[in-house]
Amino acid sequence: LLSAGASVNIYMFHGGTNFGFTNGANHDHAYEPIVTSYDYDAALTESGDPSPKYHAFREVIARHAPVPDEPAPAPSRKLPPTAVELTRRVSLLAHASVLAKPVRVDADPVTMEELGLRAGYALYRTTVPVSGDGVLRFAGGVGDRAQVFVDGAPVGVLERERHEEALPVRLPRAGATLDVLVENMGGVNYGPRIGSRKGLLGPVTFDGTALHGWDCHPLAMDADAMDADADADADAVGSVPFASAQSPAESPVDAGPAFHHGTFEVRTPADTFLSLPGWTKGQAWINGFHLGRYWNRGPQRTLYVPAPVLRPGTNELVLLELQATTEPRVHLTDTPDLGPVKP
Repeated sequence: LLSAGASVNIYMFHGGTNFGFTNGANHDHAYEPIVTSYDYDAALTESGDPSPKYHAFREVIARHAPVPDEPAPAPSRKLPPTAVELTRRVSLLAHASVLAKPVRVDADPVTMEELGLRAGYALYRTTVPVSGDGVLRFAGGVGDRAQVFVDGAPVGVLERERHEEALPVRLPRAGATLDVLVENMGGVNYGPRIGSRKGLLGPVTFDGTALHGWDCHPLAMDADAMDADADADADAVGSVPFASAQSPAESPVDAGPAFHHGTFEVRTPADTFLSLPGWTKGQAWINGFHLGRYWNRGPQRTLYVPAPVLRPGTNELVLLELQATTEPRVHLTDTPDLGPVKP
């Protein structure tokens, strides 16, 4: 192409990051949320470093056109590897009302859109008037992933990508509390499914008994939303539930959705990558900046932390872990791990 004098478009030249909740989703044969990283195996990596592809492009282009005499840019300086202990844990289910005042719905649950929620999570809570073994049915399914709890104990997960709408459960007593935590995992980017609804998408029944009277918590998980909903400082995500918790030293390895908090020291800020071995699924914030989501399903294993997110001295890390971790520790590394390159 270059020999013929044709134009060449490089896609992508500089990789990027879907920070926060900005990732979208594909939907070819099934719903497929996009990972947090948008490194894309680009010539310049997610952190701006020249990749082997950059040098290959430069070598080929130099055969056909002038290139600058100066050397290629050097990789950015990286933070020394650091372990971070997360010593405080606060349950999400127990403190949901601190993050968002519930919206009371007397009949069937409403969608996230009806709650005014663009991204994040919605917690739906009701009581079940019967007991025994039976099947919970979610008419229309869920958008996009729902964790189900009975009296605070996890009983199952429903996922949109698997077209799941029913879950067998045991209700220990009449009047048991049913919690359904639904995650919006990203809107479809193209085609007829743009604008697909999120949350609980229809009536919920237990063995044919309609479950009504829902408290719906719109959990935006951003500082502005928390500050609007609670009389507390929300400069950093997670500060509201930590400030209100009666026992900030809850066991950090208990299962269930929870905020985990830790601090680490930085002498001079530099780029780094957050590695979460042993953690399952959730969101990460450093100094109130929402890095994005992680999932041990992969392929991505680290989250990019840009140097400007850090500050000299003490830095705060908050994780919202939706399930459980094998140990309350994470690592800041100098090398990204984005999994295998997709052919």
